[in-house]
Amino acid sequence: MEPLEFCDLCFQRGKSNICETYKNTFTKISPLHFSVQAKLDKILNRLDVRPRLVDRRWTCIVDSQKRKDFLDSLWGINVTVHTLDDHVRILTKFYKPEIRKLGRLEQVELPRLESWEEFNPKSRKWDVLTAVKKNERFVVKIHLGNILKYTSLEETSYFRTNLNNDITTLVPMEKRATYNIMCTLAEPIEAYWKSDDTSEHGFIENKQLADIPNEILNVVQRLSAIDKRIPEMLIFENDDFDIVKTVLACIKINLVRSSETINVLSNKNTDMPIIIEGIEKERLQVLLDTTKEMGGAIKTQKDHLNVSGKLGSVRLTFVENDKSIQDGTDIRISVSALEDPSRLTEIMYMIKKRLGLLDLPLENMITQHWPIITDSDLQYVLQSAISWWSTNPILASKIIGENNKFGKVKEWHTKIKEGKIRSNLDTITLGKIIKQRESNLHL
Repeated sequence: MEPLEFCDLCFQRGKSNICETYKNTFTKISPLHFSVQAKLDKILNRLDVRPRLVDRRWTCIVDSQKRKDFLDSLWGINVTVHTLDDHVRILTKFYKPEIRKLGRLEQVELPRLESWEEFNPKSRKWDVLTAVKKNERFVVKIHLGNILKYTSLEETSYFRTNLNNDITTLVPMEKRATYNIMCTLAEPIEAYWKSDDTSEHGFIENKQLADIPNEILNVVQRLSAIDKRIPEMLIFENDDFDIVKTVLACIKINLVRSSETINVLSNKNTDMPIIIEGIEKERLQVLLDTTKEMGGAIKTQKDHLNVSGKLGSVRLTFVENDKSIQDGTDIRISVSALEDPSRLTEIMYMIKKRLGLLDLPLENMITQHWPIITDSDLQYVLQSAISWWSTNPILASKIIGENNKFGKVKEWHTKIKEGKIRSNLDTITLGKIIKQRESNLHL
């Protein structure tokens, strides 16, 4: 997910200096004068906050308890900041919980027989359509103004029924427009917010937020966190109930506090080592390949790795805990860090210094080895390649990889060119990188 993808309206009068890309994560998106940057550095030192580069952008993560102090200090030195609260205020100006009624039932001809579904405004789900064959034609009865979805092996297409000169036709629509119209047709429903037994977190099941507009999903995901131990849930700070409720109300979803409490995090949080074979192979391979390139020697055991270098050796274990901890030569790595390039880079830097490994550019190496498993992986790879193109085109070409990884990059770029998806990334530059990579592969 690209967090700034739907901030076009927010920045109509110019970009702020800093944007809250995710909850309590602040990224610099426009330059600061060196004197202002010096003041900002002093503020971060006072708050004991250490900035870092994430996707080559200056970024800092602030504890919830320090959030207000941090924001007040920014305004005090005339640094402009676009918070998620600001984003929601703008979003609610454009998303109104209107209700559009469907038109009368009309007969419409389908170009193909199989794999058609109709949006059901009451359930907010897709109902399978069964066509009838009449005079060598496939026809169904559909309400005027409703949305149809056609799914094939290659793609998913969306259409809206429309009356043109007394003939009912199917009008093709892009996915973003489709979901925006669907939320105006949908009837009001409720979603449930469950708290944990500490009253620190709130949880919403993903299935309650199916088929909602990307603009709404984007801000909900930015306000939330995801824990791989409970992938079916979005996790929020309990204090964010009201802002999440405001966002969902835009599309007629009434967020209600449930009396049910869950203790899933405390039950699943453990320091027990994970069996190496149980770790996702492609994720672990990034750490292994990067370590070897820096001259580290690795011996794999059942539940840990022994890594050695010029200055000694360390024992790496992987745990379900949220934090990675070093205790002498024992390093416990949160398995979730293998899914976060910036966290993995920090861990690899610690290992490099501890073992006296080769001083190679870690961020570049990790980017080249990074697999594309999720959409977040894809966005990270694309953004990294594009950012390096002007200064190091060879590195940019290597980042998008080959074989399966390169195929996923090309597939995404093709969908952009065909108008099936949209992005704020520099797709023209990406096209140049793909072209160079193809020429290199054919040598």
